[in-house]
Amino acid sequence: MIIRKFILIVLSLIALNTSARIDDKCGAFYIKDSIMAAFPLIKNKDKWIWYKKERPEYAWVAETGFYENGKFRGNGFGFMASVGSANLENTPRKEGSLNELIEFAGKNAFLTKESPFYKIKSINTSIMYSSQISAKVITGELIMLGTQNSEAVEISKFQNPTHMRLQAILPEGDESYVCYPKLERISP
Repeated sequence: MIIRKFILIVLSLIALNTSARIDDKCGAFYIKDSIMAAFPLIKNKDKWIWYKKERPEYAWVAETGFYENGKFRGNGFGFMASVGSANLENTPRKEGSLNELIEFAGKNAFLTKESPFYKIKSINTSIMYSSQISAKVITGELIMLGTQNSEAVEISKFQNPTHMRLQAILPEGDESYVCYPKLERISP
């Protein structure tokens, strides 16, 4: 129910900003016991192709931290959805809808060296392998990425971050971007 309310809020913001810049369409949210990121799409296509034998493939990466004077400093926590293969030559090409691409994508949380928990193997491993990250395409205009994993959400709040760095990496360079939305706290 909370997620549904949140999606309605995000959709109304998008409707108001249809001609806005990418920076204005990106979103970062704490809502109840979850953290979420909204990645706007520059182009929505009927058919998406992955494992195209070229780099980069696809990745949507969200990191919590601070954005001041045009510089981002992470607090050591991030989460992502990505598609890629270490062996593109022997991996067959796939194609489908954006929903199929997002469903196919690997999803995980991670710690960076900025995190005081990075060197604690049990926490680092737990965040990487136990955090459940979900991703959903909303009205063909944005990808919502988030987690309700309590350990991941708590670690994401380390040092009380104010912003997220959202990085969309797509094979077509003109569809890739980085934005720094302010982290909003939404009460259900």
